[in-house]
Amino acid sequence: MDAKPGIFGIEFRPPLAIGRLGGAPTPMDNYVWREDPTIHGSARTVIDPALSFEVLDDGSLVPFTPTAIRFRDSGKLRPVAPFFELWAHVTKGGDGEQSELVPLTHELLEKAGGDLTGLVYDVAVANRKAARRSGSDADAFAAVIRSRGDDHHRRRLLASSPAEPGGHPLVLGSHPIPLGWFQVIRPTPQQLLSVDLDVLRVRFTPAEGHVYGPPTALAATDPLSGRTYDIVPAANRILNPDAAWPRYRLSDRGSAETAGYFHPDPPDTYDGAGQHPGAGEVFDDADRGREQSWGVVDDTCDGVITAHLVIGGKHFSATARICVSPPDYAPDRRPFLSLADDLADRDKEPIIAAADTDIPDLQRSLADLFQRIWETASLTNLDAIRARALSDNANRPPGSAVTGPAVNQNSMRPQDQPWAGPNVNERIDTQYKPSDKRVFTDLIKLEHASLSDEYDLLDFLSQLAGRARVRLMVRPAYGAFDQLKSSVRAGDQPDPDHRDPRLGRDLLHDTRMPPYMRDELAGPLSLTRRQYTELLAYLTYLDEDAANNSHTTATIINRSITMLQNTIFQAPVMGLAGPRVFAGYSSQTISFPSESSAPPVSTPLRRWIDARLRMADGDGQ
Repeated sequence: MDAKPGIFGIEFRPPLAIGRLGGAPTPMDNYVWREDPTIHGSARTVIDPALSFEVLDDGSLVPFTPTAIRFRDSGKLRPVAPFFELWAHVTKGGDGEQSELVPLTHELLEKAGGDLTGLVYDVAVANRKAARRSGSDADAFAAVIRSRGDDHHRRRLLASSPAEPGGHPLVLGSHPIPLGWFQVIRPTPQQLLSVDLDVLRVRFTPAEGHVYGPPTALAATDPLSGRTYDIVPAANRILNPDAAWPRYRLSDRGSAETAGYFHPDPPDTYDGAGQHPGAGEVFDDADRGREQSWGVVDDTCDGVITAHLVIGGKHFSATARICVSPPDYAPDRRPFLSLADDLADRDKEPIIAAADTDIPDLQRSLADLFQRIWETASLTNLDAIRARALSDNANRPPGSAVTGPAVNQNSMRPQDQPWAGPNVNERIDTQYKPSDKRVFTDLIKLEHASLSDEYDLLDFLSQLAGRARVRLMVRPAYGAFDQLKSSVRAGDQPDPDHRDPRLGRDLLHDTRMPPYMRDELAGPLSLTRRQYTELLAYLTYLDEDAANNSHTTATIINRSITMLQNTIFQAPVMGLAGPRVFAGYSSQTISFPSESSAPPVSTPLRRWIDARLRMADGDGQ
């Protein structure tokens, strides 16, 4: 008889998930990123349907793989509603000294002496964005529920604000804001499509994506187009006008009335910045500059899901976090700086000095990075973000004499040397001229499209001029604590190897990559420290390789000939029906040198070989 399994811990998989707002009743099906394998696809990123779950009326699951991905139903966006699984640390073997981490199924729970009635989930989600600015907890709103492990109904998360002594709650309990749904999935003892449906799962579904405001949030005029629009739909004007948030004004910084206000950077990312609302009136340019908050909030949230399991008098708990964001309007375009990159930057040490064994992984990661850079840049209106960034610069003193790239209207113009490259010199005027054309945006494809191809990228980096250009144009990342000076003084110049947020010049936008994009402090965005360090490590490796003269044209050609010998003779060549042997060409008549450690570089021969290999493998459709 098998020994009774012992559970000595539980955890959620995944421990963190991101949901996305959507008003459609059916959540998004699952999909994955992959490279388009077709010739006309140019290896660009596309999305492919992947294994998905449908939740039935009784709370059970049916796995399926969709034939296509739909993002809208009846004009409304589908929300992204993540699942979480419970996993258990269990003893393994009769002695109980070995352990393993396995999915926690209903069957395993019962074998361990537990049941679903001994499992509860506490869910707490909140939106604290207004409270972060006003300094009043009464401007936060939260929903807290508890669901038993055997309750498989959808539970709505209705949020309201706490009643502080002497304060005014922003969201009244009589008019709560829905922040989504929570559901405990019903386990069923079966497997479909290799999915164990007996695993204990829960699902969080985000809210629909509405905005809410006080009764005064009526109408506003767009300062650029002159168009008048409703700030908040009439049905959503439910917030308390006496709360702190509808009275918040950035221009009151430091005044007695708003002494408790906190003004985080960037300061202009709230509705009403630069405009002043009045009861029953339209906002116009005459009211600009008073920066009164319109008192508007949305239904995004962050939260925690905690599972509590009691077996035989022992209590176990697990925690997962949920973050809700706006919809992804370009799902087949990957950001070059993601939450995953931030987590890797925190938890994984970068490669500082690259060895030969590091090069394949470095090349793959850098090729992926530059492809993501192109995907992000291809969505960008560079003219618009340049204008905003240079306006930010004008309101932010450098703290010292400005060195390096221009931070004024000369930025990304021919006089911005040596950072302005040939495309800028040929296509951009030295002075601003009114135009409805996006002259700076047109530069994006010229600069980034070719570098999204791995072979073109490696060919570019194999050249001394290419490596020098990358070093010049990529903005350094912020330094780690051990890289920063213990103190800085007025007039200190930036370190060329890293940035310091205490230095005014390091907070000014310029033409370096990525140009004019904002980070969380409204300063210039950069790669993560890990991304930047590994890019430099690869460039240094290529410098040393070139100095050792091991990376020569002869080596590249001989490597390509070796590939020809080993592969092409066994595959159809140039579309012929059978293998083709070249007269007089064999391993006996040609001497092949040993393989070089140099990274592969694009040549016409190499491209021809790769194309033939794809055709031979059936991937060149």
